[in-house]
Amino acid sequence: MKLHTFGWIQDPGKIENLRRTVEVFDNQSSTYHELIGELIPTLIEERDGRNYFISELKRTPLKLKYTDLKGTAFIPRKDSRCNGIIQAVIKGQRREFIGDWPADNFIRWAHALGFIHYDSRTDSFSITKFGSQYTKTQTGAPDEKEILAQAFLSYPPIMRVLNLLADGDHLTKFEIGKQLGFVGEDGFTNLPQNILVRSLAQIEDSKEKNKMLTDWEGTSDKYARMIARWLDYMGWVTQEEKQVVVTFGSKEYKSSIPQAYTITPAGLKARRRGLGTNIQKRISKNVFWEMLATKGKDRAYIRTRRALILQEISKKSLSVQALQQVLTSKEFNETETTIINDLKGLEQIGLNIQREQKGYFLRDTIQNLVIPNFATKETIKSDIQESIDRCRELLEHVPHDYLVLIPLSFSGREGSRLFEMKTVELLVEQCGFDGLRLGETDRPDGLIFTRELTENYGVIIDTKAYGKSFNIPRQEADKMTRYVNENIQRDPRHSPKWWEHFPSDVNLFKFLFVSSKFGGKYENQLHRISRSTQDTPGAGITSYNLLLLAEEIRKKKVNLQDVSEKFGCLSEVEINWD
Repeated sequence: MKLHTFGWIQDPGKIENLRRTVEVFDNQSSTYHELIGELIPTLIEERDGRNYFISELKRTPLKLKYTDLKGTAFIPRKDSRCNGIIQAVIKGQRREFIGDWPADNFIRWAHALGFIHYDSRTDSFSITKFGSQYTKTQTGAPDEKEILAQAFLSYPPIMRVLNLLADGDHLTKFEIGKQLGFVGEDGFTNLPQNILVRSLAQIEDSKEKNKMLTDWEGTSDKYARMIARWLDYMGWVTQEEKQVVVTFGSKEYKSSIPQAYTITPAGLKARRRGLGTNIQKRISKNVFWEMLATKGKDRAYIRTRRALILQEISKKSLSVQALQQVLTSKEFNETETTIINDLKGLEQIGLNIQREQKGYFLRDTIQNLVIPNFATKETIKSDIQESIDRCRELLEHVPHDYLVLIPLSFSGREGSRLFEMKTVELLVEQCGFDGLRLGETDRPDGLIFTRELTENYGVIIDTKAYGKSFNIPRQEADKMTRYVNENIQRDPRHSPKWWEHFPSDVNLFKFLFVSSKFGGKYENQLHRISRSTQDTPGAGITSYNLLLLAEEIRKKKVNLQDVSEKFGCLSEVEINWD
């Protein structure tokens, strides 16, 4: 069985291209005839499937395979050819066709709104009755707008965004993204807005600032931005720039974030309609098994667990303990904390879950939730997920959205920037340090320092997102050595002078590696760095132990003076709970 990530869309924005995607499946539409008569013959070479695609499109009933719709990628991208049906039907910004990734997102979009149906047995799509109603409307006509309204209100994440804005708050994409989806998971990352604002304050070049505002975002932030664009089209929200002020110590940092939104009266009316005053007027919500987890080797396990919870609370109110018993009977042995976390996540994807006297109850009517038959091996929980679940049980004071540090630390280059920013945010917001994320070229990933100790200290941080054990390779050790020595020497001719972010009264320094796990001869490298930097002390710490350390600080079991010793141990910092 193919494992897709349906239900979440990042890139497509133009409604006319959504319509063209759906019209591909309607052999009476103008788009369909344009596709067969002009676009495929012109854009797709025979070696890439020209005649095959045309013959598939002429089949009755019309059912198109996912791979034929999406096409494939080319390396290098400049040599890309059109080799997918949806690639051909939508014009790109620089070419006459789009690539496989945006094509995939248009397919997901049409599917999420209920316009096309997915058959997991054949890995193919066909048009739904609702999709046929859509293609029969005239572009821009009232009946098209009504169908789009029904489609959007059937999509739970749209309801989540409307719910967040309903109190009249002016929220940025980051503020929405922080509360959208299964927060704390690798597939629902959120860029820390306070760290971003402080990073923007260090940049003078306006082009670089604009690039940061455009490119720096987590996956949940992208979902928020995309959904807000659709709601703007419907007249349900308006986009208005927001001035954000962040305070660190006694200093204020300000930045304007253009992707910020407020709800309109029409949006409030649409939200009320989406919630439904009674079951007769209620719009059923499209909930797909695939949207209940997006990343990780164990996503089939997590999707199924959450689907089972949804199925049970759609029948009657159930307590967490009762849900735990149901899951156990189906061989899902989970803690109450994990179940509560799932319920919160299901609410944050936009479902109307209410806490009643007897427990939790789903007030929405849901459709399309089908748990597929899959191999047993696909439902095994991964080691990473085991670590997340174990850590969740231990965090009473540290917000659980920081659990995302664990999968991010294993993510490699893909998640490295978010790993840097989330690490610094944890150290600043939860541990009581001051500091900032630096990153970019010729500077450490971040630095932190204390302010109110008898002897304040600063820490130079290097975060390493590694899928395997991090043994501090020679290249990485040399890089840290260079940073520590730059801080010691403070050559006025050097640029950038990143060390100037340390206060003038901080004279004691350490270095710290943060990674997924440590292995090999990493301790030898820590000692070598220390010897090469006038015996500067340092350490390594895993994301798991960093979370536990933050919890100990929040519980006041340790203070920042104790942490000074831990961060100078020239070994791995391990937090042992009694």
